[in-house]
Amino acid sequence: HWLCPLTSLVKPVLHFILTQITRSEETREINMKMSPASLASLACLALCVVNVNSFNISKISTKTSSIPGSGMDKPGISLFGWSNGGSYSVTLCQDRRCCVTEELNTEDNNWEVGHVDWFVGRQISQCRDFSVELGKPLMMNLSHEGSNAGMLEWIKIHPWHSAFEYFCQVGVRLDYSSSHTTECVLQESEHWKKSPQFGCNGRMEFCKLRFDQFLFAGSHNSGTGQSDGVVKCAYKNQDLDIVEQLEFGIRFFDLDVIDMTTFGCTGLETGHGSHPDLGLYQCYGRMDTLLGQMREWMDRHPSEIVVLNFGNIEWPEQTIPSLMETLIKVFTSQDGVKISKGFKERGIWPTLGEAVRSNERLFVFIRDSIGAVTENELEFMKEIKVKPGDNVSSKNLSDFEVTITTSYKAGDVGDDCSFVLKTNNEACKSENETETDFLKLSFFSKFGKGGAIGTECVHKMARKCNQWVKQAVLRCHYRDFKPNFLLVDYPNYQGRGEVNIVQLCQLVNMDRALLVNKVEEEKEKDAESLEGQNSSSTEVI
Repeated sequence: HWLCPLTSLVKPVLHFILTQITRSEETREINMKMSPASLASLACLALCVVNVNSFNISKISTKTSSIPGSGMDKPGISLFGWSNGGSYSVTLCQDRRCCVTEELNTEDNNWEVGHVDWFVGRQISQCRDFSVELGKPLMMNLSHEGSNAGMLEWIKIHPWHSAFEYFCQVGVRLDYSSSHTTECVLQESEHWKKSPQFGCNGRMEFCKLRFDQFLFAGSHNSGTGQSDGVVKCAYKNQDLDIVEQLEFGIRFFDLDVIDMTTFGCTGLETGHGSHPDLGLYQCYGRMDTLLGQMREWMDRHPSEIVVLNFGNIEWPEQTIPSLMETLIKVFTSQDGVKISKGFKERGIWPTLGEAVRSNERLFVFIRDSIGAVTENELEFMKEIKVKPGDNVSSKNLSDFEVTITTSYKAGDVGDDCSFVLKTNNEACKSENETETDFLKLSFFSKFGKGGAIGTECVHKMARKCNQWVKQAVLRCHYRDFKPNFLLVDYPNYQGRGEVNIVQLCQLVNMDRALLVNKVEEEKEKDAESLEGQNSSSTEVI
């Protein structure tokens, strides 16, 4: 029901597919683990993704023209309908139905020359989940208000995935109360044209990649988008909640967590800060709510694999057991998505395709300091944090502990945040010398490290730091399948970057999938060659 209506024509086909799946020797083991509802969801996916004729709007992206004078500042003073800045809003219409975004606004909505900005979920107001039919014209009206003129190059309308989008050309300078109307053009990606399926995290080719070969786009302090909190300038690292981040394409979530009932916290919550006993910690929402929202989203999107990383855990003696109990409670439903047990059960990471077929699509890492995560807790991986230069062999690790090299260092952001290139390069070189299970690259600092006197807001720093993600990843070429996780504040702040973090990961993963295919082809050739030699030897004998 969530993906395609099972009409009288579809039901017989669905029954046939389910029958074939049940009879298939190859998938018999999978069926032992999957309920009829889960099988129905997969069959429905197979039926419908090749026949998509509509989508719900998830996000809107804009690019400010690179022509000098095209940028503008947000309004600072408003008086009798006049304002000293400028703002945009978008109206989308199809047939006689329309939606309005209201003012396009984020934590940092200065429209800088040449920058790409993203607006997701609540940030597009009425246009969130507005249904668009692919075969019909989509009209876009861009409205401007304020005395600061600006010019956008284009606007794009996106679903939750990257298979297609609507492109709306602008290129018109707008000032005061003016507007521009244009018809948007549907643009389909090449991979969707060839194979209209979501596969694994966006592509069929990715299903062959093992979990430890994939590059995940991640957000830092992911839970801070769950609520506004106070002192947003210093504490918040996200302005999207967990569902909006999933819609944007984030698949790795770095979550700070605490179990506390003072200073505004109500139990097990996601938060940010230090010294909670002194009140220097801020809670942003209950973990059971966050995890429940994530589970509902993943159940509606059975092609997606997600990672949870619990690194900074305050008051671990009470927080870690409570966290483990909550995770088990939320993700043990018979029909819903489950936490992966593959690595602890078999000693090797599953492929993304195996994760999708088994519906064990959630991977959980916990930086456990109290010994709660043992080899018996199959759902949880104990994370061992490794910094560049650390002696990994001295840590006396078990087979079921996972090492993650991290590049994070709170450097001075300065004018352009270029220090992250150095810290990430150091981590990549360290990984080349002492290989760990995973490599995580971080593109942020902390409040107090930006601005002349250390008062630059985190979201301002994010716009500077996020522009370096592509360059840092391209430089990190020492190992074929590293890095594994990219972590940023405000991933929707693309800035001057050619692509955002999600798009970059798609490109890198496509290269990795091609590499895996190449290795498989070489193995097949070697096997055929060996078989031919054995055949020749037999004939001689």
